Amino acid sequence: MAEGVLPAIRLWPRVQRFCFVAPIILRSQASAVVFLAAIPIGMYVAVVLHAASGNRHGSDFLSFWEAGRSVLHSHSPYPAVDTLPAVADRLTFAPFVYPAPAAFGMIPFAALPFAVATTLFLVLGFGAIVVALRLLNVRDWRCHGAVFASVPVLAGTSLGTFSPFLLLGAAAAWRYRDRVSRVAPVVAALVVAKLFLWPLWLWLLYTRRFAAAAVSAALGLVVTLVAWSLIDFAGLHDYPRLLSRLSELTGINSYSLYALGRAAGAAPRATQVGVFAVAVVLAVVAARAWRAGRSDERAFVVSIGLALLLTPILWPHYVVLIFVPIALVRREFSALWLLPLVFWLDGNGWSYGEPARIVPFLAITAVPFVLALRTAR
Repeated sequence: MAEGVLPAIRLWPRVQRFCFVAPIILRSQASAVVFLAAIPIGMYVAVVLHAASGNRHGSDFLSFWEAGRSVLHSHSPYPAVDTLPAVADRLTFAPFVYPAPAAFGMIPFAALPFAVATTLFLVLGFGAIVVALRLLNVRDWRCHGAVFASVPVLAGTSLGTFSPFLLLGAAAAWRYRDRVSRVAPVVAALVVAKLFLWPLWLWLLYTRRFAAAAVSAALGLVVTLVAWSLIDFAGLHDYPRLLSRLSELTGINSYSLYALGRAAGAAPRATQVGVFAVAVVLAVVAARAWRAGRSDERAFVVSIGLALLLTPILWPHYVVLIFVPIALVRREFSALWLLPLVFWLDGNGWSYGEPARIVPFLAITAVPFVLALRTAR
């Protein structure tokens, strides 16, 4: 895991042992208070103090903040592809590679000193997680404690990523799925912020929410073109090549199915084709199941699952989306809410292309999705 979460990790030595006290947490209220309230609070106090210090080392938010400053002065926030290093360093390599609207969304933070901006972004990330759980009708404080104690949320908030807001957006999309005026801009914002979430737009189409799909596509296209036009379309021509190069540099070190294929020795193009083929097969199976029961939950869960399956870069904080199927399966506290704590068994943050890290990670991630598909209403 990157430098930004090291203070928190020091407060919870060998947190992987936490997985083995799950039965105790389930049986004892006192143990639940300790493990799901006291320890996470201590962790996040360290995270807040680290952010307030203005330490820029290992911060993903730094690239967002600098991108906002760039577009604020009508400059390109994108690096030249030819200037990217031959090997990515896990602590220093964090180029801005998001669509232009994301850079413009950072302008309010770019106007602030870095320490203030990163602390504010962190607090907003906390709020996004809480609101997302409320939108999913999760009220039990133990569920909230388990979420904040997990690797995806700790990494997503402490590193200053968009992931907490992706969970909020996914929860809002589900909650307001039948209101075009709300679900359309939410899905558009999600896809524009993180391109790997494009299956959510297919979810609108597949469930015959054609008006929402049309409005969402139009909004996303217009906002993207307008934002890029404000910087004279700088970086747009090389953007596909930039994403491809990023996948080559960091995707192989992530926990994605793409990384697993590359670790097996497959060529980049063959790996991408293989991943897509697997996704198509799973989508067909899910589609047949959906037609049999026409379950909105099943279609929504499949769209999120496909997004995580198809992305060539899958970091632990992306898996914050796992709490959507968990909430749909069980809104009350249960052992399922403790499952993401197993990610602490590998608190490294990078797989380094090792199948022994990637396979367990993907297997754990798949469990809530499979359960959600089986119990979908």
